[in-house]
Order: sequence, then structure tokens, then C-alpha cells
Amino acid sequence: MGNANIKMLVRPWVKPEHYAGIFRNKLSDMVIGGMVVVGLYLTSLYSYLLFHCLAELFSIIIACGLFMIAWNTKEHTENHYLVYLGIAYFFVGVIDLFHTLGYKGMKIFTDYDFYANQLWIGARFLESITLLLFCMFAGNKRKISYNLLMIIYTILTALILASVFYWKIFPICFVEGKGQTQFKIISEYIICIILTISLIALYKNRRQFNAGIYQLLLWSIVFTIVSELAFTFYIDNYGFSNLVGHYAKIISFYLVYKSVIETGLRHPFQLMFRQIKDSEEQYKNLFNTALVGIFRTTLDGSQVLAANPATAKIFDYESTEAFIAEFVPIKSYVMQNRRAELVQKLYNDGKIEGIELLIKDRKGQERHLTLNAVLYPDYIEGAILDITEQEQYRLKVQEVAEQEALQRGKLEVASSVLHDVGNAITGVGTTVSRLLGEKDWQELPMLTKLEKMIEQKREALTEALGPGKGEALLVFVRELIKYLESHINSLHSDYRNMAKIISHINEILHLQRQYVRDGQTGKRQLSDPAKLIDDALSMSYAGFEKRGIEILRSISPDLPQISGDRTKLLRVFLNVLKNACEAFDQTDIKENRNVSISAEFKDESLWITIEDNGIGFASDLAESFFNAGFSTKNRDSGFGLFQCREIIEAYGGTIRLESKGIGMGAKAMIELPTASSSTNR
Repeated sequence: MGNANIKMLVRPWVKPEHYAGIFRNKLSDMVIGGMVVVGLYLTSLYSYLLFHCLAELFSIIIACGLFMIAWNTKEHTENHYLVYLGIAYFFVGVIDLFHTLGYKGMKIFTDYDFYANQLWIGARFLESITLLLFCMFAGNKRKISYNLLMIIYTILTALILASVFYWKIFPICFVEGKGQTQFKIISEYIICIILTISLIALYKNRRQFNAGIYQLLLWSIVFTIVSELAFTFYIDNYGFSNLVGHYAKIISFYLVYKSVIETGLRHPFQLMFRQIKDSEEQYKNLFNTALVGIFRTTLDGSQVLAANPATAKIFDYESTEAFIAEFVPIKSYVMQNRRAELVQKLYNDGKIEGIELLIKDRKGQERHLTLNAVLYPDYIEGAILDITEQEQYRLKVQEVAEQEALQRGKLEVASSVLHDVGNAITGVGTTVSRLLGEKDWQELPMLTKLEKMIEQKREALTEALGPGKGEALLVFVRELIKYLESHINSLHSDYRNMAKIISHINEILHLQRQYVRDGQTGKRQLSDPAKLIDDALSMSYAGFEKRGIEILRSISPDLPQISGDRTKLLRVFLNVLKNACEAFDQTDIKENRNVSISAEFKDESLWITIEDNGIGFASDLAESFFNAGFSTKNRDSGFGLFQCREIIEAYGGTIRLESKGIGMGAKAMIELPTASSSTNR
């Protein structure tokens, strides 16, 4: 009962009609097989030579069919040893063909009447050894070199044929009037022993085969043994024992055909085609029921080749047929230059993803769509999603947010924007000032040429200027070149810093555009705290370098990740670092200016400390710095630390300041929950 349930679960698609088809196929095979047996027997009554030719040709055709199908499907066959069997049987068939042509009475090889008996033994040795190797190594996953097999079997076949026809060293197998030689009979028994060992190997490796293939191969080898035993008894090439042997051989080859071609090759392809058909039906159902519009157009966009109902609905057509017949893609774009951009990108990249655009529907109304498309050699295929309602909702939300901001006078947001932009612009201004204050470095190539000229004219200059002066001039020019190269590298570094600062400006501006009514921004994401700190240090580098401040970094390795909006957290670190940097603007300290930053994981939290030895502040003002608008610097808005505390506390953390007094430096301590601990909370 349990096995029956398992079979029902594994093959729920099998219907009663399937078993009826199997029965009809087996009945058909039996009828055809019976007709072949009777037909061959009748031909033997008329002419045994005709019977022999037909029987052998049947085997040869099967052997060649095995090879052709196995060879042409070798890239798709999981069991590579089935291909090996097909290759081997082709060469067995080649020897059997010469056996047929050399049979007594064919009168093709007239110098000797019993080549056929010798070729029979050669073919059977090749076949039996092939079956033995196949049964022994069928479970081996190592892939065989088919070309090497072809070479080996070509050599073996050539040696057998040459030993019979050319060298004539193959032992005599049949003597007229006496029958088979001792060599022939012993060879048949040896072949039977090899086949028996093959049966044992097949049984041991039976789990490597499908049950059907195993049964067919087993009976194929059994009938091969029967055939060989039958050929040990005859004394006449036209005798009854010879007839039985050929019948057994036909059955053996037919069973190999069933195991390798039908079961080993045809059935997997039937399964593959059935899966393809099922996939096609699933795709068709998905295509027709998808809520996303799916379409296919010509390369020039002048005609729709295919579309699903969702596409027709998006463009306000009653049917897919009407949409395909009437809709012209190139005329639907609200902005034609936008279409040109998309087409260019599609041809450059081969695909476009997540592109928003405006399209006119059948009634001329504008619709907002998201487009994904892929370029194929003969057509363009893509998917569209109607986001008109979402876009309208977004615009309404934005309008409401703007109105509320105006009505309530969101000073905090405006001040935050001015404050953040001010921080970034300060860094840009510093870098730009340095760049503008330097001379152009186009003189460097000229100085290099001058150096080469002085080097070449050193002796003439020495004579003209006096001893040692030419050499001094050369040294001076070289030092000047080194100085300019160093300066150019410094300017390049400034450019890189400026690029980072500008990138930060863009991040801040993007952040502000994301504000909605509840004042929340962005999305939480996992971030590496060490990378955030390093990014903040990199962006603040210009300010530290200008003031001669040394950064002391002490960050523990393998810090756990933190959860939050990356831009917000970065802004906190930038603000605290800026305050630490500007703390030296109000002090007379010129040497040993230090800002240390450390990060460690303890007590299920991440602790970040930023400490400077700058001006410091009165200890009773520590909390006042977090009040909106409070600042001890005339040019500051006073909203930086206020926003920092809001951000940190929104993520379940804390931030506080400490100082022992004026001139004693200051310390900022930030505590943040890690991603795992914040999830538990």
C-alpha cells in the first residue's frame, strides 16, 4: 500500500489511457516480431543463404542505428556508457557485414569459403568484451573520450579484418566435411564465459540502470549466450543449429536496440518534449493571465507582433486582436526624443530595466508606465506596468507635504538642508580655493625637455658658464621637476576629495527630497560601521589637512553590522567630525593636534568615540548643544547636533558630549544597537 501511494504521488499525471497505450505498443511489437520470425523461417525454406543475409542485415541495421542515434545525441545523454555501447556496436556491425559478404555461397571472396566463420568469432569476441566493460563501468561518472573510443575500435576492427583477409593468420574455424574446429568451439565457450561474467557485473551494478533497461540488457546477454551455444553444435553452415543461433542473435540485437535507443534515448526525449509542452502551456497561461503587460514588437517599433490581454487593457483596447491590429508603438510616445534615448540605450546595452515613461493610450490620455525590454535579433520583447495611479498618488502626497510644510513653516527641514549643504560647500570651497591658488602645470613637459637639453649640452654649458655651474643648473631643473610632480599629485588628490564631497552633497539633497509628512526618510539597511566611519573620514580629510590635524583611528576588526539609513548615519559622523575639526579654530595650539576615533562592540551595542584635544567647552553646556538653534560659533546654524540626536535616538541609540572645561578638549560618545540586537528589541 505504501509503495502504491508513493507511485501515485510521483506520477499523478499517468492516466488509464497511458496504460492502454503501453498495452497496444507491446501487442504491436509482438505481432511485428512474430511476423519477422515467420517471414525469416519461410525464407530459410526457400534459400538459407537469403535467410542468412536478411538475419545479418537486420543485426547490422540495428548496430548502425545504435551508432547514429548514440553519436548524434551524445551531448544530451546522461549515461555516457550508452554512447560507448552504440560506438562499439557500429564496429561489430562492420565485421558482421564482412561476415555476411564472406558467407559460403555469396561468391564475393572466392579464394576461401569459410571467412564468415572466422569473422563471426572476431565479431563475437569484440561484442562480448564490449558488453563486459559496459556492465563493469556503467556506474562510473567519469566521462569517456568518444574520439579516443572511435580510434581504439577502428584499430581493433582493422586488425581483425587484416588478420583474416590480408595476413591470413586468423585460426581456421571450419573445415568442409568435418565441421567446426577445436579453436572455434573453445572460442564460443570462452565468449559464453565472458558474457556470463558480464551478467554478474550487470547484476552488481543493477542500481545504476532503470529497471526496464536492466531487464532488456540482461535478456540481451542471455540470448547472446544462447546464440553462441547454438553455434557450438552445428557441423553445416546451413544446419538447424545455425538457424537457431541466428534467431537468438536477432533477438539479442533487438533487445539492445530497445534498451539503448527506445529506453535510453527516446524516453528521455519524450520526457523532455512533455516538459517543454507543459512549460509552453504554463507560459501560455501565465502570458494570458499576467497583470503585467507583455508584448513583442518589430525592431523599428512600427508594429506589435504579440501581446497579452493586460497590454491591451493598459492602452484601453477591448481585445488583444484589436490592439495588435491598430496600435503603433512609435506614435504612442508623449515625447519622441525620449523614445530615441530608449532605443539608443536598448541597442547599446541589449536591454533596459525599470524605465519610467509617458505613453498615450487609444483615447490619447497620458499614462505613466514602467518599461523593461530586451533586444533580440529579429524583434523587441518587453513588459510594462501601469503606474499611473501610483504616480498620481505620489504627486498628491508630495503636494500635501509641500502645503503642510508651508502652512506649519517647517523651519527644521529648511535649516537642516542649509546646514548640510553648508558643511559640504565648506569642504568644496576649501578644495577649490587650493586648486585656484595653484599655477597651471603645463610647464612640466617644458621643464622635462629643458632637462634633456641641458643633459645633452652639459659640456657646452660648463664652458660657457664656468666649472660646476652647468651641473648646478641641471640639478636645479631636476629638483624643480620633482617639486612640480609632487605638487601635481597633491592637486590630483584634491580633485578626488572634491569629487567625494560633491557626491556627499548629492546624497544630502537626495535625502531631503525623500521627506514626507511624518518626517521619516529613507529605508533601513544593513551597513558596515567601519566603512561608514572611513567614508566620513575621507570626506572630512580636506578640513583636517588644512588645520594640520592628525587622525588616530582605532576600530576593532569584524564589527557587527548596524541597521539604519546609511546617509543619515553618515551625516551624524560627518557632523561630529566637523565639530571636532573646528574645535581647533578657537585655540592657540599649533602642534600635536589630534582627533581620535574608536569603535568597539560591547554589551550588545556598538560604541563609537570621537575625541579631540581642541578648545573644549564648559561641562554644564553638554546638553545644550543638542537643543535646536544652540551654537557657540557665530557662523553655525545650531541644528547639527540636534539632528544627530534625533537620528541616533530614532534607531534606539544614544549620543552625548563630555568636556572637562575650556582648553581641555571634548569627547562625543555614540551608542548604537547592532542589527541583531535591534531586531530582538
